Amino acid sequence: MTGQGIEGVRRPAAVTVVGALVWVNAALDLVAGFFLLTLATIGGEDAATRTAWAIMGSVSLVLGAIAAVVAFGLMRGNSVARIAITVIEVFSIIASVSAAITNPTSAVNEIVSALIAVAILLLLWSGESTRFFRGLAPDRPSEP
Repeated sequence: MTGQGIEGVRRPAAVTVVGALVWVNAALDLVAGFFLLTLATIGGEDAATRTAWAIMGSVSLVLGAIAAVVAFGLMRGNSVARIAITVIEVFSIIASVSAAITNPTSAVNEIVSALIAVAILLLLWSGESTRFFRGLAPDRPSEP
């Protein structure tokens, strides 16, 4: 990995940290999804609870898998990947909060996952990250 993005612009540390956090958060989403799907098949007080766990588990698995794949484009400065990660992380926050409320046994994992998603969003939209995704060098003016 060269750390080069669009037009040879060097990737800022914030974007590298975001890429790593996206992979960590994707892994947490995958673990939570597997856990919720397992609970849906082996337990639950009623069919509605099991169905809710299955839906939330499936959503977590899908979001985690997509985020892991899209993170590669993010590290290369792809602005579509930036938007995709933003959408995924917003949904991840919603899913994590919902899962923590409906299944308190997974609350710690879900809270950590939500906090990581918030950090990802803050770093992803910081000034230096925005310059990188626009293909601007740190010392180049943003206006032509």
